[in-house]
Amino acid sequence: MGKIIGVISLLLVLTSRLSAQHLNSEHSTTKIAFILGEWQGTGWMMTQNGKLLSQVTEKAECKLDCNIITVSGLGTRTDSLTNQTKVVHDAFGTITYDKATNQFYMRAYKTDNVIETAIEFIAEKTIRWKLEIPNGGGTMRFTADFSEPDKWKETGEFSRDGANWIKIMETELEKKL
Repeated sequence: MGKIIGVISLLLVLTSRLSAQHLNSEHSTTKIAFILGEWQGTGWMMTQNGKLLSQVTEKAECKLDCNIITVSGLGTRTDSLTNQTKVVHDAFGTITYDKATNQFYMRAYKTDNVIETAIEFIAEKTIRWKLEIPNGGGTMRFTADFSEPDKWKETGEFSRDGANWIKIMETELEKKL
């Protein structure tokens, strides 16, 4: 019952935003359509114990007549001792377009957090978004490059001062569908 209420609440929040945000305009749909599809590949992220390698899948699809794009990502690794698969990354997000500001926004959901951030176009098929870490902890930025056909290359970086960046993760995915 609690899950149903959570899903209904999420739908109400997203629906209330649709009056100001429409992805289905000719300009906006073609500008970000390169993200749509099912993607698979490998990735790594820095942890306290060093680089953690994983298998990564991402699925980006249109919803509500393409007024919203949903993106779900999953990273897993197989433990070499137990041979069990463990989830190391599990995320869900929505991308919407705000006509009033001519801006795309991403709303990222993790187990205990929701973050909304603007999406910046670095090049025709390269996007970037930033996440501020609370209490002056720095900034994380993610750059996703789709400039090669059927390739999704993403890097994540961290900076304490906004000028010097350290790579903290990377994925290389291929489009499957």
